[in-house]
Amino acid sequence: MCYSKRKKSKGRGIVNILIVEDEKHLNDLLHDYVKDAYPDAVIHQVYDGLSALNRVSVEVYDLILLDVMLPHMGGFEVCKKIRESSSVPIIMLSALNDEENQIKGYNLGIDEYVTKPYSPKLVIKKIEAVLARYEHTTPEEMLKYGVIEYNLTKYKITVDQQIVELNKKEWELFTLFINNIGRMYTREDLLNLVWGFDYFGYERTVDTHIKRLRQKLGSASSYVRTVYKSGYKFEK
Repeated sequence: MCYSKRKKSKGRGIVNILIVEDEKHLNDLLHDYVKDAYPDAVIHQVYDGLSALNRVSVEVYDLILLDVMLPHMGGFEVCKKIRESSSVPIIMLSALNDEENQIKGYNLGIDEYVTKPYSPKLVIKKIEAVLARYEHTTPEEMLKYGVIEYNLTKYKITVDQQIVELNKKEWELFTLFINNIGRMYTREDLLNLVWGFDYFGYERTVDTHIKRLRQKLGSASSYVRTVYKSGYKFEK
């Protein structure tokens, strides 16, 4: 079974949303607001800027709710880095309600700026408005790298014009690699980024999934390169 495209439910479709908020009670409240409005939503919660970037590197999101004041890396810097490779809708949430910071956010490419304290209804209305704007602008074109053609938003990949079916972990590995061509990852890096920092498994789990990914990539299997005694990288 391939890691398929999101299906549309009656009324609101299934959406994949990332919440980035360091205060757990606010993060959980946002989760509950969104889940109430979008019962079928897939929601990931992280609590710092670096974790947000890690999630974006392996997952395609329909929307990001991004706080400004975050540990390790602030929301403005996170937004800047995301915009280097993605046009995912971003709603920025902040206690900084002055005009200068709001303009800074919009200059970095955010879609909406919501000041704290915010009402649940306002946040949901902002989400609805942003998703509606993007609903009919999902990119259909396939990107090309060597013999591989892919569309990360549509969860579609072909090799030599033949459809390749990947499971969830294989797709997350491919997404990470194709977004970071030439970058070397240790097995520990891949476990943390794809399986999660709370995963307590063996590093050889990575080798097993890499082997399967290579098999499915066929003539592009050589793109997944082993770096001797270090890890893996992806390049032609």
